Amino acid sequence: VARGNGGRIIGASSIYGKQGATVNFAYTASKFAIHGLTQAATLEFGLHVITVNVYAPGAIDTDMCEWNWPLLCSSYTHTG
Repeated sequence: VARGNGGRIIGASSIYGKQGATVNFAYTASKFAIHGLTQAATLEFGLHVITVNVYAPGAIDTDMCEWNWPLLCSSYTHTG
């Protein structure tokens, strides 16, 4: 970046950063914040040829999703 060759920043979010949920409002708010930060960083760092992206995976079978796993998965396609 210092040499002017640009760079890349990749953030990790969640499906809850794109659609609100009653899972845990603090978790959902933090994921929305990552998307907002990414959009702002894209505008600012783009001037320096730095690409900023965020990925947001869907439901992943973890303890956090245990309470509502069947409903979470009902609209997703399993890929692995």
